[in-house]
Amino acid sequence: MSKKPFNPFPLLSYRGKKYFCDREGELSTMLDHLQNDRNIVLYSWRRMGKSALIYRLFDELESGNFECLYVDFLATRSVEDAINTLTQALYEKYGKTKTGISATIQRLFSILGVTVGFNALTGVPEINFKVNSTAVSEHSLSALGQFLSERKKRVVVAIDEFQQVSNYENGHAEAVFRTWVQQFPDIRFIFSGSHRKMMVSMFAEKNRPFYHSAQLLALDPIPFEKYAPFIQGHFEARSKEISLEQIETIYQWARGQTYTIQLICNFLFSHCVKVSDGDIILVLDEILNQHQEMFGSMAKMLTKTQWRLFKAIAKEEPLHSPQSKDFLLKYGLGAASTVGTALKALERLELVVEEDEGGYIVHEVLLSRWMARLV
Repeated sequence: MSKKPFNPFPLLSYRGKKYFCDREGELSTMLDHLQNDRNIVLYSWRRMGKSALIYRLFDELESGNFECLYVDFLATRSVEDAINTLTQALYEKYGKTKTGISATIQRLFSILGVTVGFNALTGVPEINFKVNSTAVSEHSLSALGQFLSERKKRVVVAIDEFQQVSNYENGHAEAVFRTWVQQFPDIRFIFSGSHRKMMVSMFAEKNRPFYHSAQLLALDPIPFEKYAPFIQGHFEARSKEISLEQIETIYQWARGQTYTIQLICNFLFSHCVKVSDGDIILVLDEILNQHQEMFGSMAKMLTKTQWRLFKAIAKEEPLHSPQSKDFLLKYGLGAASTVGTALKALERLELVVEEDEGGYIVHEVLLSRWMARLV
C-alpha cells in the first residue's frame, strides 16, 4: 500500500481501508456477485466514488483467489482505442520485470502486432501500443481474453466509463464487446459508468447486445449517518474538532457527492484546529474561486439560450418544470420549444442530468454552486 497521506481526506486515489468510508453493503453485494460468477454494472453520477470502491473491492479480492485489472475507457473513441487501452493496462499489470518485458507479454504483443523499440537518445525501451492495422479487432480482443483466462487465479476486469462504447463510430462496438465477454466465461467483468441513463439502457433494453448480461448496482450517496462519524473520527485522531451540524452543512451543500465532501474536508483539515461556521464559508468561497477561470470559460462553449438555461437550472435545482410559463418568465428564456431544444443539448453534453425523481440538476456540484452565485 502507498505511504500514509498527510491529510486523511485524499482526493486523487484510493489510499487504503482506513481512509475509505463505508460502502460495506455495496462491497458485500459485489463480492457475492463475483464469487458466484455474475458480472456487475456499477453506475452513479460523477464523483460519487466508483473508482475508489472498485480499488477497495480489489483489496478484498486480491487477498484471495483473484487477480484484478482496472481499465478506463473515458478517453477512447473507437474499438481500436479500447484495445490499445486494454493492452496498456495488461502491460502495466503483468509486463514489467527487472530485466525488461516479460516473456508472456512479449508473446501476446507478437499476436497483437504491438511493436517494441528503443528511444534513440536514451536507449530506454519504448512500446507502441497501437495495434497494427492488419489485426482484426475481434481477433485482438480474443488474444487479450485468452491471456487473462490462462492466469492461474481468476481474473476480474473493471472497465470504467464503459458507456463510451455506445458512442463509438462503427455502431457495432457493444456487440463486439458482448461477444468478447461471452467468449471467456471464466473472466469476471465490472462495467462502471457515470452516465446513469446510458449505462442502464445498455444493460436493460431488450434490443441491446448486453441485455440482462450483468447485475445492476446503483451507487448512491454515502448516508450522512455513516459519513459523519468517519469525518469526525479523522479530525479527532489529529486533535482537531468539527461538529455534526457543520458536517451536515457540508454534506447538504455537496449533495452527498463523495469527491466534493472529501475536498471540503481536506481544506478544512489543513486550515483549522477547531472548525467554525465562518471557516466553512471561507473554504467554500476559496474552492469556488479556484475554479473561477475554468468555470468562466463555460459560457463560450454554449449558445446564449443554453447558457441562460444552464444558469437558471443551477439556481432552481432541482428543476421539475423546465417549460412551465412561470419558469420561462422568471428567467426571460423565451419560447418553450427553444428551451426544450437547449435542454436536450445540455443533457447530451452531460452538463445537466435528470434525477430519478424527475428534477433536472447541473451534473457537477461545484459548477452548480458557482453558477448559482452568478447574476
